[in-house]
Amino acid sequence: MDQNATLRSVSMHLKAPAWRSSLTIWLVATAIAVVSCSLNMSAAHIGGDWFPVGHDAFYHGRRILDAVAGHFYQFDPKIHAPEGSMLVWPWGYDYFMAGLVRAGLALGLSTEPIKILLWLPVAAVALSIGLLILIGRRLALSNWPIALAALCMALAPTTQLLHGYGEIDHHFAELICVLAALAAGLAWFRMPSTRNSIVLGAVFGLSLCIHNGLFILQVPFLVTLLVRWLQGQSPPRQPIVALAASLLLSALAILLPSLPFREGRFEFYTLSWFHLYIATGTASTALLLTWLKPGRVSVAALVALAAVLLFPLISEMQIGQSFLTGSLGMLSSIEEMRSPLKMAFQDGLVALVNFYSYLVWIAPLTLALCLIQCWRERQRPRLLFWITSSIGLVLLSMQIRLHYFGAFALYFPWLIVLHDYVSARPDLAKRAYLLATLALLLAYVPQIRHTLIAPIPRAGDIWFERLHPIFPKMRKACAEDPGIVLSDSTAGHYIRYYTDCSVIANNFLLTKQQFDKVAEAWRLMELPASELPKQAPQVKYVLVRPATVVRKPDGEYTFSFFNDGSPELPTELLLRPQAEIPPTYRLIDEVRFELRYDDHSETFPYARLYKIVPSPSASPTP
Repeated sequence: MDQNATLRSVSMHLKAPAWRSSLTIWLVATAIAVVSCSLNMSAAHIGGDWFPVGHDAFYHGRRILDAVAGHFYQFDPKIHAPEGSMLVWPWGYDYFMAGLVRAGLALGLSTEPIKILLWLPVAAVALSIGLLILIGRRLALSNWPIALAALCMALAPTTQLLHGYGEIDHHFAELICVLAALAAGLAWFRMPSTRNSIVLGAVFGLSLCIHNGLFILQVPFLVTLLVRWLQGQSPPRQPIVALAASLLLSALAILLPSLPFREGRFEFYTLSWFHLYIATGTASTALLLTWLKPGRVSVAALVALAAVLLFPLISEMQIGQSFLTGSLGMLSSIEEMRSPLKMAFQDGLVALVNFYSYLVWIAPLTLALCLIQCWRERQRPRLLFWITSSIGLVLLSMQIRLHYFGAFALYFPWLIVLHDYVSARPDLAKRAYLLATLALLLAYVPQIRHTLIAPIPRAGDIWFERLHPIFPKMRKACAEDPGIVLSDSTAGHYIRYYTDCSVIANNFLLTKQQFDKVAEAWRLMELPASELPKQAPQVKYVLVRPATVVRKPDGEYTFSFFNDGSPELPTELLLRPQAEIPPTYRLIDEVRFELRYDDHSETFPYARLYKIVPSPSASPTP
């Protein structure tokens, strides 16, 4: 048997019937991922109260459950009170999640919407793994590398973080969009048919309703198209026309229901005319490449066109750059906005490895590999994969929260190299695949042993469980007499989720208004208790609590408050005896916890909720 026959035999043995082996890999990897993503179920409930996991997930939960009840909104008058605020998140994610919850209710999966909602990220992991397998098939990989890639995703703590039980933040849906764009793009470059063009354009357009920043998915496609055009491979005109039409029509279908779009806004952080401008620019550039022939004049024309198109985006690009680098306002203080390098310096290399696996140590080498392959495979359909992986790894290196753009690129490029090596040396296939399997297992050992099975705090917040007992009475008070609650911004989403009251500030930190409201809440917290009713008569309730309570080496405890200060209002309302609190503050509820000393223990208030009532001597408001 000659070498070509041997290669075909090994290839057929490894691939088997593609659909059957893909289904087997998908079922096994999905089962593992579902188990992994369900391990943190205890973090999503206290007794019979089931709730989301993660600060932003609480706001998603409130908006989704309101939509299930028939009340959907894009402007929320109960955040950043009293002005209210346009939501920076697009309408689509929460609206579609509410539709899935309603479908689950209709099917009788549960009588409680929240219990259906909390399972949706776990169920969606099947789609993420399916798309990863599809990418492997479109890269013409054999079964073993595809199975390894699927297992890497199933066992990754980043997958558990995105698809975990109760993790209803939109990030898991962003991962699905990233994978769908890559799978659809690979199909297009292999066969630029009208059908593949319509699918790719629809993925680009529809992803905008999941997150405003997903217009970036159009970038790898355009870069790949431009590189191939520079090599004399002009894109076929009819498929590009179909793609442009699909992109613009799907983008318009998503934009028309968007309130910021209907109000004529042009900003990247809301679903607005900015996104139609980007989609039009992508479509126009792709169409132009079908007409122009590569040369000095046409390249100069494209550069000039790019400069003209980018000029209106300068201010938005500056905001986007500040967001990506974490230099916008207080973003640098948010853990998920840190870079992996900063995480390593602050939390140690062990924390970095437990989050990303040992593969993060060779991420610079992986990026170099991707860039080299961009050059080596510049004339092959795989070019899109290498460009996407390169961009994904750069984004991954900038912020922890952006890991879903590049987590797959930590392992997938090496599996492609492995496949190519084995294809050229079929007699070494079994040995090479076994060694690769062992290497990946060793790379993921810290995650499997520690991170995946490690319990996480309730709601993903170490202080939530202590604060939780105060919400029932707060809900009752707000139902009877709604009003504005002054609290630390970290509690804002919790209050909005549990009550009908309004909040001054929350964890939304992107726009000028959002930063201004956090500063306003902090300024009010610095007032003496006697001054707050005069300075902010709109405030009806005050929730005070420390940011942390730490026992010092001498055995005493120290309280630290938010924003690294000692604001007068929470210090006075929390730490002083109740008899010394001004009579305008009526205590509704308090949560106490035990401080243990060497020779005794005593209880101390952790949180207090007050209602501000007019003093008897105050003049009635006309």
